[in-house]
Amino acid sequence: MSSNENNDLSPYELARLERIQRNEDRLRSLGLIDNPALKKPTITPAKRKKVQKKRVKQTKSVPTRSSKRLKQLEDVKHEGDTIGEEDDEDATPITPDVDDIKVDYLNSTPKEPEQLDDHEFQVYASLRAWRLRRKNELEIEPYKICQNRTLCELIRKKRKDCTFLTDQGDQNNTVENQLLSVWGIGPSKAAEGGFGWEMLEVLNAEDNAELLELSRKNVTQVTES
Repeated sequence: MSSNENNDLSPYELARLERIQRNEDRLRSLGLIDNPALKKPTITPAKRKKVQKKRVKQTKSVPTRSSKRLKQLEDVKHEGDTIGEEDDEDATPITPDVDDIKVDYLNSTPKEPEQLDDHEFQVYASLRAWRLRRKNELEIEPYKICQNRTLCELIRKKRKDCTFLTDQGDQNNTVENQLLSVWGIGPSKAAEGGFGWEMLEVLNAEDNAELLELSRKNVTQVTES
């Protein structure tokens, strides 16, 4: 990615993406993973937001997720602190699956990127990069292209059904009609050549298709274990 493709991500989103990358780099250095899809997207160091690290006072509460990594990121989000490069020195690397993340794939539709698993989140970052590029080209507000909720729902629908947004030979189930089933996508965006079709191209990119397939396989493995 170029140096400015990720600079519209929030500090929390940048922190999460960096943490995913560092964990995967550790696992890759140990020979535990070797998947090209996990190398994308990248963040240029010049665009990483750095602030002074401060101690976050721990309070007793009922965790909503079991991931230690996600708990740390929630602290970042709520306290306004950004995880710096030195923060992760003692962090325990995570395995490239979702056994430490509680994501409801079946009974809810994600509205925010926090409700995506790590593989889905990397696809989300790619779509955000596309949206930023198009926003700059067209000189319009990002929400006029699509909202974050649209990206999250689009990713989850594609992750749940790999045939979603493909021509299934059914006049009532065209790609355009499938796009219209996604929150925030109207007729103009769903029409061939619209923003919906551009987002489909991003989803179908090799790296993103592999990431979504990894998400499907990892959940299956966890469920069957």
